[in-house]
Amino acid sequence: MTAVERFLLPRNSLLWLIMAQGLAIAPLLLELPVWLTAVWAMVLWWRLQEFRGHWPMPGGWVKALLVIVCVAGLLLSFGGLLGLEPMVALLVSALLLKQLEMQRRKDALVLVYLTFFLIGVQFLFSQDLLASVYGVVCVWCAISALLSMNQPTGHQRPWRSFRLAGRLVLHTVPLMILLFLIMPRIGSLWSVPNPSKSAKTGVSDSMSPGDFSSLSRSGGVAFRVSFEGEVPPQDQLYWRGLVFSDFDGRSWRQAQPFDYQAKPYDRKAKSYDRREVAGYGSMVDWQDSYQQPWRDLVEGRGQPVNYSIIMEASHQPWLYSLMLPETFEDSRQFGFARDFRLVRSEPVHQRLQYQVSSRLDYTLEADPLPPWRLRRELQLPKGFNPRTRETAEQWHRESGSDLAYIDRVLGHYRDYFFYTLEPPALGQNTVDEFLWQTQQGFCEHFASSFVVLMRAAGIPARVVAGYQGGEYNPLDNYVVVHQYDAHAWSEVWLPGRGWVRIDPTAAVAPERVQQSLGNLQAGLVEGVMTLGRYRQIPVIARLRMQWDAANYRWHKAVIGFDRSAQGDLLDNLLGGVSPLKMVLVVIVGGGVLVALMTLHLWWLTRPERKSPALRYYTQFEQLLGRRGWVRKDGETAGDFCSRILAGTVDTTVGVSTAVLSTTALSAARLPTTRLSTTRLSTTTLPTARLSTTTLPTARLSTTTLPTARLEASPKLSGVAGEALGDSADSAHIPAGQHKLASAVTQFTRMFEGHLYGGETVVPAQWDEALRQVKQALKQTER
Repeated sequence: MTAVERFLLPRNSLLWLIMAQGLAIAPLLLELPVWLTAVWAMVLWWRLQEFRGHWPMPGGWVKALLVIVCVAGLLLSFGGLLGLEPMVALLVSALLLKQLEMQRRKDALVLVYLTFFLIGVQFLFSQDLLASVYGVVCVWCAISALLSMNQPTGHQRPWRSFRLAGRLVLHTVPLMILLFLIMPRIGSLWSVPNPSKSAKTGVSDSMSPGDFSSLSRSGGVAFRVSFEGEVPPQDQLYWRGLVFSDFDGRSWRQAQPFDYQAKPYDRKAKSYDRREVAGYGSMVDWQDSYQQPWRDLVEGRGQPVNYSIIMEASHQPWLYSLMLPETFEDSRQFGFARDFRLVRSEPVHQRLQYQVSSRLDYTLEADPLPPWRLRRELQLPKGFNPRTRETAEQWHRESGSDLAYIDRVLGHYRDYFFYTLEPPALGQNTVDEFLWQTQQGFCEHFASSFVVLMRAAGIPARVVAGYQGGEYNPLDNYVVVHQYDAHAWSEVWLPGRGWVRIDPTAAVAPERVQQSLGNLQAGLVEGVMTLGRYRQIPVIARLRMQWDAANYRWHKAVIGFDRSAQGDLLDNLLGGVSPLKMVLVVIVGGGVLVALMTLHLWWLTRPERKSPALRYYTQFEQLLGRRGWVRKDGETAGDFCSRILAGTVDTTVGVSTAVLSTTALSAARLPTTRLSTTRLSTTTLPTARLSTTTLPTARLSTTTLPTARLEASPKLSGVAGEALGDSADSAHIPAGQHKLASAVTQFTRMFEGHLYGGETVVPAQWDEALRQVKQALKQTER
């Protein structure tokens, strides 16, 4: 490679670089502003036109204009450069602008390294199986671009770089697996918080009319659950996430920590009043050395249900579980909140896997609530929903008991209300308008209005938000809970029974709690381009389940391979983890893998094993090479033999090379052409004394014997040898040269007959032919 070639960028590498960058940028454009797609298309078109020679490289004013457009777009789209998405957009913009001025090899190297970094940025937004496979393809193309820069003639074989890059990627897979298994588990790049994703998290920390119905249009996965044993019935899968106790007339919010604390808890006290224990302790039990006293207010019955949850990133601190969670992850990052739900010490910014054990039959705070708790769970804002208040008081008096009143309210829902994903908008008095006017709604409408009816009648009640049900996948015995499974229900407090779950949605649409919403209304909750929309087709339904099962295994085995899973695996394989063992594994395992990769590379590049005939012919060439007869590149065995025959006769003897060759060819009776005037002259035929004008019709080969194709007529060598013998006798050729010509002719005839005619030649015949050539060479040396 010349100095100029090392400086310039090969044309074929430009196409590979454009392809690698396009693949790396494409998935990010789905998360970034639309104007970046327009800038990318413009840059791509300009570079292709420059590649074809139609346009020059952009001038300074074009580059300056693009810089202004990108900066203005970033500021208008994000309002600044602080944040994950603005920084990713800035990186993509810089990459595109740099591509416009790329001409030298060093510029291309910078772009390739930035492309590698951009491939890693993809995993900030998705880490599923498809994204991982796509990332490998991007790396493959980026390596191809890097290799093509060192192949100036790569345009002649454009796929050579791609194949070589594929082999390099395959060689690194074993070492990558080893490092994945033994390297310490640290925070990954994609665990960076991404607040802009909050719109896709599902349940938020407040609830207003229309929140859940809009969420039902999202088909993303909220979490997956695998059970130890049988999966509970669909109508028992209530995934508790949040509890709302504060109502302002339109929206519901969580209770604050001080709402649960009456006075500080004295750990040294030997006894306390059970009615006041609800106000003792912290809002969250973080599994410290002692248990919060309010945990004695719950009692689980029946057999526990053990399950494992793989939760997608929600960017919120609350987790989901079935009621009543008794045991969960043994970590101080996980806690049990005062309103009996699971929380985490920090938001879930990346996929999280945790274990839970719950009891579906339970009693929750059966003792009478203290006055301050009653005030909290009966609170209603003044001036809102007057008709609902009056009706609730009247119905409660007429019913005579709390249970009879609850049944009457549920009957009212059952008789007059409709379940819909598109409820009408509500005004200021949302509950009044819903109960007595529209009477169409989603789960949040039913839960909110039911709790207001209970509180207005003097029954403590609250709203619980989370998910209900899920889609069962029989391939791996797990349940997939989607965002459209988001649900809200009610809890009422009854004397002697505590908090009891009541779902008014089940009274209106019982099929909603018996099946997944995706199975009931796939056309509304699933996108047009998703497989879930066409789940009624058996083939698509089976394909969809298989793909989701593959994603589940990927999340469980790879993405969920945390420090705990790594420790368990290494304990089983190594019988315990220690620094010495880890060092030995790295040295021995890495050494073995490197040795295997080296062996494989040697095996791919090893010289091909020659056949016996070729090995003997190689010895034949080596013998003649010592006398100066070297076979030329592309020269056949017959041509090589003819050239040797032409050179074995000394012109001082009086016999011309051309005459000898003419005699041999005449004896072989080959098809001939007219002799060129440049091939025979009066100076080369002193004995025959011929002139160029006396042989106009002579029919000889154009290039005489050296260019005759012996492989076309394997018998040529033998005939030529006989002709050579006759001419030698008449022209008094030296015996040594005559014997050498005969030995060379005989060996060539035997080689061509074996190679092209399929004649069988035993090693003894090869040895004998080589021996005659050696003897003939020795005689000519004398």
